[in-house]
Amino acid sequence: MNKAFKIAYASVFLAICATPLILMPFVTGNAEIEKKELTAMPSLIKDGSLNNDFSTEFESWFNDRLPLRSELLSAADFVKSEVFSSPASNVITGSDGWLFFNDEKKDYMDTNALSERQLRSSAVTVSLLEEYVTSRGGRFVFVPMPNKASVYGEYMPSCYTMSRMNNLSRLCAELDKLEVNYVDMKQVLTDNKDQGVYHKRDTHWNYLGALIGYNAIMDKLGADHRTYGGASYEYKKDWRADLDKLLYPSSGFMDYQYHFDIEYQPFRFSAPAGITDEQEALASFMSDKEENDIRITAQNEGDAANERLYMVRDSFGRALLPFMIDNYEKSMFVRADNPDMSMASEGGDMVYEIVERNISRIAAKAPYMFAPEREGFEIPAVGGEVEKTVCTDEGYAVRLYGKLPEGKLTDGRTYVTLTQNGTTRTFEAFPICEKELEGDRGFSMYLSPDLGLEGEYELTVTADGVAYSGGKITV
Repeated sequence: MNKAFKIAYASVFLAICATPLILMPFVTGNAEIEKKELTAMPSLIKDGSLNNDFSTEFESWFNDRLPLRSELLSAADFVKSEVFSSPASNVITGSDGWLFFNDEKKDYMDTNALSERQLRSSAVTVSLLEEYVTSRGGRFVFVPMPNKASVYGEYMPSCYTMSRMNNLSRLCAELDKLEVNYVDMKQVLTDNKDQGVYHKRDTHWNYLGALIGYNAIMDKLGADHRTYGGASYEYKKDWRADLDKLLYPSSGFMDYQYHFDIEYQPFRFSAPAGITDEQEALASFMSDKEENDIRITAQNEGDAANERLYMVRDSFGRALLPFMIDNYEKSMFVRADNPDMSMASEGGDMVYEIVERNISRIAAKAPYMFAPEREGFEIPAVGGEVEKTVCTDEGYAVRLYGKLPEGKLTDGRTYVTLTQNGTTRTFEAFPICEKELEGDRGFSMYLSPDLGLEGEYELTVTADGVAYSGGKITV
């Protein structure tokens, strides 16, 4: 290699490296690329002394403003993903152009298996939600959504081996034991997979998958509904997929989407406030922006077959919005892992949807719901003591939760008995050990202030046929 070539090679290399720095004073648009407020320039002196975090803060400031950053990241991810088929930006590159969210491999290979107690606690929790809804004249259905890899596993890289059982299949077995009303959405979508019900380059189902899923949900509820059978559609390559955006933030490849020609009934959004263009707002809610969509309430202004819907959902529920709005007089959609049952209308329907990879969250925190009272409950022999009890007055309810010592799992039910002056009252708690107590065996519940439970009580917690003394608590 002659000297002139070496000089030219080094000059080109240095020019490429210097280009982002040279452009830095002229680029101001990274805030939109980063989708966040950019880090402020740090100060060397902070609170009158040397800022020990200056280097870290400066690195963050510099990265937020580096020109061509998204283009460089996209180029690097293209080489890793498309050339070497290696995971990049939390994305797994499968065969035939299929992309998968990296976290799906845990469920796919069953490396994140929940304990038998956690699964039973999740199933009991869902059963208590169903009991609450049906006791008030409503209909309930639980919708565990399968990861894309669970339906289209044949496109996963061969280095990942699909397990015969995982958290979703084991949870469904527990739900069957308790006769909980749920949709086996994995089976529904697998039966229709040849039609193409998931995006290739997105985490989620497409609008055809959502339409099929909607009909399965309404059938399981036993609710009258429009099926939209025979609706015409356009199949257009115009969907900017979320996994593709992770790989290529500044460019990327479009995915196909079904666009149905359906005439929905007129409706309006009553929440969030300030919406003037319903169709524009609906399009935003159905996108992956996830802006101002924590709680959406819609009022159907046509002739709906059903009265009220309360739907707890995650990102999969976005595509269901137009179908549900069209079939209920009033519908509420809350993006959350755990339901707030104070939002469930008496006599209304409830849909609880959560994706497979988030199943562990069901038993991580108790839903907000007043604990049902169990009359005639007989306390068994005391076999231990409650390890920790927390009782707080939240104003709207008394919150009581705690941790139990290890014990043999039987039915997974947990009962809390309060005794005062020889009188006992027993309530069924969620069999959940709140995260701050660190464990998988506990109890958690809310008591209605209308019960008039004030004063000092002896606490007894019964779980798996054994009673545990909790000492005195003040409600």
